[in-house]
Amino acid sequence: MENQADRFGRLWKFTEIIVGAVIVFGLVIIQLPITPPPNKLVIYVTAAFSAVFTVVWHKIRLPISPTDKLYLESLVYVAAIAVVIHVSGGVQSYFIFLYFLPSIDTAVNLTKRRTFALWLIITFLMFAEAVIFHQPVSYAVLSSWAVGFVAAYGLFLAKESGDAYAAVAEAAVEKEKSVNKLKDEFLFIIAHELRGPITAVRGYLELFLTGPASKIGGQVKDLATSAFRQTDRLDNLIIQLLDLSRLETGKLKLASETFELSGFLNEILPAARERTKEKKVELLLTNPQGASNVYADKDRVREVVLNLIENALKFTGEFGKIWVWNESRDDMVYISIADNGVGISEEDLSRLFDKFYKTAGHLAETEQLEAEKSVGLGLFLTKSLVEKMGGKIFVESKLGKGSKFTFTLPTAKPS
Repeated sequence: MENQADRFGRLWKFTEIIVGAVIVFGLVIIQLPITPPPNKLVIYVTAAFSAVFTVVWHKIRLPISPTDKLYLESLVYVAAIAVVIHVSGGVQSYFIFLYFLPSIDTAVNLTKRRTFALWLIITFLMFAEAVIFHQPVSYAVLSSWAVGFVAAYGLFLAKESGDAYAAVAEAAVEKEKSVNKLKDEFLFIIAHELRGPITAVRGYLELFLTGPASKIGGQVKDLATSAFRQTDRLDNLIIQLLDLSRLETGKLKLASETFELSGFLNEILPAARERTKEKKVELLLTNPQGASNVYADKDRVREVVLNLIENALKFTGEFGKIWVWNESRDDMVYISIADNGVGISEEDLSRLFDKFYKTAGHLAETEQLEAEKSVGLGLFLTKSLVEKMGGKIFVESKLGKGSKFTFTLPTAKPS
């Protein structure tokens, strides 16, 4: 959508054209044999003033809003038109129609209150002209009614235009939602269909590596092991894509239950230690003071913890450390995963939880290559899952000093 400055910029250019056309048209009219004859000198001066004013007024910058500037411009035009009408026959002037221009301009672009105020000013000027210079008041009444009618029609046009614009904007939003829904459904179908073949391939490779064929060593075993790791990575990516699709379409369901968190962390961390040992990183679980019962989805808590450990591992070099601990306060349980790795820059911190955002600029070459293989969904899904379970997630980090991710879960209420 266009901003207000662009809209008024185009409006002012159009106004310059209209003012120029009116001035030219008016200068042609006064050359005709009009009765009573107008004061041409005053009209020439007023026309020149209006032309110069229009150009200068649109160029200068004032500490007021565009709407205030437009309204002040309309008032100046009304004053100039009043001068032209006075020297060309008063309320019986052929130029009385000029009052229509600022009236409809104000009605279309400004508020009803300002439109009504401008109409009152024009009506006052016409009646003052008739009374002071002893002209027929009926002409002032008729002209006032005509100007009011034009202003009312301008307000009607503004309302119709606003309604049409709102309808178009709403239709565009609905269309975008529909397209996004189709994309999410397509993504879900593709990811779901891929999971079966990948699981089968992964199973065959695992059988090969653990069965009688495992005695085959050398390059064959190394290639099979590498292929198994890639299928494991691909399986995790498909799981992330399925979770993303379920989140976007509102189909992600939680199976929340009450469970003791410390014991649960002790159960899930051994699997994570196998991954950390490969990189020679020590994973430490700090025992909390007392038990912490939470009400959440076990599978999703496991996913969040493992995602954060995997992320910490990405930013921690060999012989580094990762700490996991939890504590209870304010009816919430705080679970923290910290590392002593390279840390995250402030620029990356602001977008760390964005969808498909990846950061690898401060990693060593080997860690950077591994980070580039990521699609940038892990932390986005982590944040979404934590919030869906009623918690929040925070991150603290400094370059060269490591990072700490903390997420909260609601404590279980006594039954």
